[in-house]
Amino acid sequence: MSSLPKPRYHQIADELRKEIEHGRYEIGSLLPTELQLCESHAISRHTAREALRILINDRMVQRRQGSGTLVIANSRQRFNHSISTVADLLQYGANTRLKIVETHKVDADESVAALLDCKVGTPCIHLHGLRSASKGEAPFCVSDIYRVAGRDPLTKRLLEVRGAVYALIDELDIGHIGAVEQSMNADMVSADDAADLGLPKRTVCLRIVRRYFDTDGKLILVAVNQHPGPEFVYSMSLKQSR
Repeated sequence: MSSLPKPRYHQIADELRKEIEHGRYEIGSLLPTELQLCESHAISRHTAREALRILINDRMVQRRQGSGTLVIANSRQRFNHSISTVADLLQYGANTRLKIVETHKVDADESVAALLDCKVGTPCIHLHGLRSASKGEAPFCVSDIYRVAGRDPLTKRLLEVRGAVYALIDELDIGHIGAVEQSMNADMVSADDAADLGLPKRTVCLRIVRRYFDTDGKLILVAVNQHPGPEFVYSMSLKQSR
């Protein structure tokens, strides 16, 4: 069976990627504008925009308002997350930038109730955001954070979170965390999230669910991260018990 041809915007992105890798466009230089790409490749403005979006998602270029598309790397950049301790998990949150898109109270539906081990209809907090390596870089992950609503300081802080933050859960000092449960599965990024990440619809992702417990075994909150395709590498080291 022959494989289906790639969409035109993927073909253009592949051509531009090779030209960057081979030095035609060096780091610090600008790629052709969308209009120039339309003229040189006989494509539509939409196709040119989608091709550039793929390179942005590869973290090889950046959009600069009023300046064009700047080359920032000569190869695809993948976000590598290596962990071996709870401290590593917290460091991941502190070293990446999370832009909160939406914060609100919700009544738990069946899926949220299953995440939080609560009854359907329980008042909960939901934060929805996009995570990137640093300011100005394209997001590589969709993050959703859930917690049963209460009258405690953490609940209040989560409801007040707006905009871009780094250490979102400062209150979760390592000494207060007794355990972290983690599960992973393949999933499909929603159409809205795919658009936010600059990806085609029906993009497959790695869905990582982390449930944080305090030292008494009480669930603190649940974080659900969706990492699309090959842009994310998850690694861990395991040691033989004695």
